[in-house]
Amino acid sequence: MEWWRVGLALGLPWLAGVLWLRALWRDAPAGIWPLALGYGGVMGLLAVTLLLRVQAAVGLPLNFAGPIAVLTLLALSGGWLAWRRPRRDPDASSNGIHWRGQEVWRRALFVVLLLWLGWRLADLAREIWWQPLYPWDAWTTWTVRPRVWSELRRLTPFVDPRHWLADPSNSAYTIHAWTYPYTAPLLVLWPTLAYGAWNETAANLPWLCAALALGFGFYGQARLWGVSSLTALIFTWLLLSLPLLDTHVALAGYADLWLAAVFGLAAIAFFQWARDGDRRQGWLALLLALACPTIKLEGTVWLLLFVPALLVARLRGGWLLALAGLALLVGLGWWLAGGVVFSIPGLGEFRLTPALIQAPYLGRFTLGYRGSWDPVVMNFLVLANWHLFGYLMLLAAGVAGVSVVRRGAARWERAELVFVATSLLALFVLFFLTDAQLWAEQYTSINRVFLEFVPAFLFWILTVFQPSSLAPHPFPSGGERNGRLRGREHPPI
Repeated sequence: MEWWRVGLALGLPWLAGVLWLRALWRDAPAGIWPLALGYGGVMGLLAVTLLLRVQAAVGLPLNFAGPIAVLTLLALSGGWLAWRRPRRDPDASSNGIHWRGQEVWRRALFVVLLLWLGWRLADLAREIWWQPLYPWDAWTTWTVRPRVWSELRRLTPFVDPRHWLADPSNSAYTIHAWTYPYTAPLLVLWPTLAYGAWNETAANLPWLCAALALGFGFYGQARLWGVSSLTALIFTWLLLSLPLLDTHVALAGYADLWLAAVFGLAAIAFFQWARDGDRRQGWLALLLALACPTIKLEGTVWLLLFVPALLVARLRGGWLLALAGLALLVGLGWWLAGGVVFSIPGLGEFRLTPALIQAPYLGRFTLGYRGSWDPVVMNFLVLANWHLFGYLMLLAAGVAGVSVVRRGAARWERAELVFVATSLLALFVLFFLTDAQLWAEQYTSINRVFLEFVPAFLFWILTVFQPSSLAPHPFPSGGERNGRLRGREHPPI
């Protein structure tokens, strides 16, 4: 009975998210069901963490019954909306897998890759089922709080050591990472509440859900982009077969996989919105991007990476040049003034100077070039953590650069390039200009942080090699967009 409740705890929010997302797409383009399965799974489980926060905020003890009742209502209402939605696509069967007219080798390769992925995910599931809590960060950071909350059935606060020592009631707890966000610990807590007691296998299952949702969402978005089902599955296989990503599933407990899923799916939806202006994709990108800071502290910085790409996607040449010039003037003034120091009530003091970056919760970083390229070369071009992903990135960068020089680029292409470039610049600043360069020299966080960008980067690589003739004009009108979706631009799933 306990494991039936765990299955319900993970499956019902997933189902509710799928049904609500499917209700948003009144048409039936190829890839919509995999997209709904991926994005619905992530957003449904994130919604559970909000329900747990609300339950604690109103003074109720944490339990399984309250959130599951709300999720049941959400699933029923989402199912009713999905059933009631008018169909705009007369060929609703276009979401099926059609083999007619396809070469035998394509069918065989599709089946082989699908079985390969299924076997790999089943193997990772067995690893989660058999192995107790293992990763160091899970012991010290992400699982300490849900273990306490599971025993006490309330969100007992975790405070800094000074306040913990001064607490006369002994009602607070402390850990070194007491400032870290609550979402990942709440994801750990939820299935243990369903189980009825602390259980490490149940606590680790959301990491398998994150990998599954990421795979479904990536495949669905690839199909919506216009690629064939085989090409979409090949790139999904490239993503889910990466050794470091699989390690984060098997050794569940690090929050990086969840941030990779949320941030990656947000970036992919943003790419789709930048290409055709679909508001539904825009809302998906916005909601998931806003969730990034609730998963890890660096998610706040990654959220800001959308801003330059957003400006490039929406502004025309003159306005964009003017804004770039203004940004350069502001940057020059900041440099000449020696930086800025200011405080925000409720947060604390910010220091942004040419020699120092200090922000509440994020930490204090001294600036200055001190990094080395050896760890970068070793981790991404020599060692087996990423297979040949580093070489694929270099190839895609060269193809994209040549394409832009030869024929110019659409706004969505420029937006993608800016997003990738600013993301790489952020990683360069982190590992070459701050104290975090030690993490690169130790071969630790350089890979974990890069994992958070891999789904977005791989989808960008897919768009680079996708023939531009299939790409719609950026920001079409609603009628033009719906007309394309009603047509045959998207082949069957």
